Amino acid sequence: MADFDLLYGLTTVKVSLPLHQVAWVVSPRRLEPVQDVMAEVRRALAQPIGSPDLATLVRQRGKKTVILVDDYTRATPAAAVLRPLLAELNAAGVADEDITLLTALGTHRAMTETECAERYGADVVRRVRVVNHDWQDQANLVELGRTKSGIPIVLNRRFLEAELKIATGNIIPHIYAGWSGGAKAVQPGISGGATTAMTHVIAALNCTEILGAAENPVRREMEDIARQAGLDFIVNTVLNTDGSIVRVVAGDVVAAHREGVEWSKKVYAARVDRRPDIVLVSANPSYFDFWQATKPITVATCFVKPGGTIVAVTPCTEGVVPDHEEMLTWGAMGVKEVHELLRSGRIKDGVAAAVHMTLSACRERAHVIVVSEPCWEPGIRRLGFDFAGSVENALLMAFEREGGDASVGVLTHGADSTPER
Repeated sequence: MADFDLLYGLTTVKVSLPLHQVAWVVSPRRLEPVQDVMAEVRRALAQPIGSPDLATLVRQRGKKTVILVDDYTRATPAAAVLRPLLAELNAAGVADEDITLLTALGTHRAMTETECAERYGADVVRRVRVVNHDWQDQANLVELGRTKSGIPIVLNRRFLEAELKIATGNIIPHIYAGWSGGAKAVQPGISGGATTAMTHVIAALNCTEILGAAENPVRREMEDIARQAGLDFIVNTVLNTDGSIVRVVAGDVVAAHREGVEWSKKVYAARVDRRPDIVLVSANPSYFDFWQATKPITVATCFVKPGGTIVAVTPCTEGVVPDHEEMLTWGAMGVKEVHELLRSGRIKDGVAAAVHMTLSACRERAHVIVVSEPCWEPGIRRLGFDFAGSVENALLMAFEREGGDASVGVLTHGADSTPER
């Protein structure tokens, strides 16, 4: 037998599989981390890619600065990036009182004061103001126009009114953007619902082609929006799965991001020799709710045989879809049905519709069994997924469906993996 521990949120679960049936185990590679994190951030700031340095941008743009920071669902070592970034801005003549951290929440819930202090550093939040983006607050959203393809550009007013606009983030594979980081801090990070809905719908219809592709239709839309919003500079990390920093890139929203993607591929892109009957996938690090579990389930569909079985392991610590509960009312509708309801205006929450479509597409490609807490079983089943209270029971169900000699692949970090493109 092959015995190993599979991540389940902040804990692990024991898994035993017949050794001869294990097709592969895919985990992100570990690269040598930098020894001095602050020195690495300072190096990236001093050697911007495709952009003037911050001191030059301050002279050109002005001192009123907004820095986009991602939220509790992301792995970015925000405090480690912000401290040297603030020091660089101070050295360029930008005072702390001229700096605002704007949480690029997308459509996620607001960060609490305690969460902000923990994530961005208690010392940092004492120095500069922190403001949560609210995608539903129409008074603080501004429409700039449309992208070339017709997507409305609706963005946070505070960001648009800043003189110097900076975005931080982390670069990992992403089902809706190819790779996270870069312009993603603007769209969906600080966008209104209409903008995010339209990009997510485009992505929902093409997730398996977009995942792991640096150049794709959604990324182009995001970068068009970021350019029109005036994003001046990005600071993005590439991490090992333990959170240690492999590389920091800074500079232009496209040029710096693409260099970061090349580094991230070395960690997260995997090539396998076959697509097995069953894929067992840990949702980590996207285990907070079933909405986040969309990522690892979609990733697993790229690795399992067509029509195979996926066993998705996630505790959903904050619920099923706590910020978009309307999604539960659509039940197990298919992609085309939900898309038509959205087009006809009968569905108002376009972002939720896009995520529902993504999950529905996964159900159409594979049979999905979700291992989670019993309290979430009704909601998960309502969305059309099978449920098991343990990995052991889920695997019994999977082998019953695929046969006792079925092959099994294991994704240990499902949300942070991609097939090699």
